[in-house]
Amino acid sequence: MKKYSTNVLLTIFVLISACSSSDDSQGVISKNDLSNETTVTTIKEEVVQEIISPEDAQFLLARCLRDKGYDINDPKNGESLRSVLQPVFLVTDQKGREELFDIIQTCAEENNIPLGDNADFENPEDVADRLDTELEFAQCLREKGIEVEDPSTERPLRPILVGLVQSGQYLEDQIREAAGECFDDLELEPPRQG
Repeated sequence: MKKYSTNVLLTIFVLISACSSSDDSQGVISKNDLSNETTVTTIKEEVVQEIISPEDAQFLLARCLRDKGYDINDPKNGESLRSVLQPVFLVTDQKGREELFDIIQTCAEENNIPLGDNADFENPEDVADRLDTELEFAQCLREKGIEVEDPSTERPLRPILVGLVQSGQYLEDQIREAAGECFDDLELEPPRQG
C-alpha cells in the first residue's frame, strides 16, 4: 500500500506541477507552442523635410547655377530668379536653353526644391509675345470702358480681371461682354472653358 500511496502522490504532484502556471511557462501545451512564430519588426524612419521659403529656394538655385559655371546673380529686392535668368535665355540658342533647363532641374533635385512645372522657365520670346497680347487686350478693354491696369510677367491679365470682379468694381457679365468684343476686335481665339 505504501508503494500505491507513493505512486498516487507522485502522480498528483506531477499533475499539479503540469497544471500550475509559473512566470516561465504556460503550463499547458497548445498548438502555438508547437509551431514556429516569426516576429517581424518594422523600423520606422522619420524623415524630417526642411521647408525652404521661395526666396531661399531662388538663392539656392542661383548659387547652384554659379557652381555649375553660369554667371548668375542672386535676385535682389523682390526680383524673381526668372528675371535674373532671362538675359541668359536671350543670348543662348535652343540647345543652350535645354541644357540650362536640365541644369536647373538637377540643381532643384540636389537641393530638394520642388519646381512644379517649367512655367517659370519658359522661353522669353514666348513670354514676351504673351505679354504683348495681354497688353493689347488690356488696352482694348479700356477702350470698352473697363479700367484695367497693364499686366506684367509677374501679374498676368486674368488675375487682374478676377480682382476687378471680386472687388465689386465690375460685374462678371460686364467683363465677359467687353472681353468677347476684344477677342473679336483683335482676332484672337478665346480660351476654352473646362
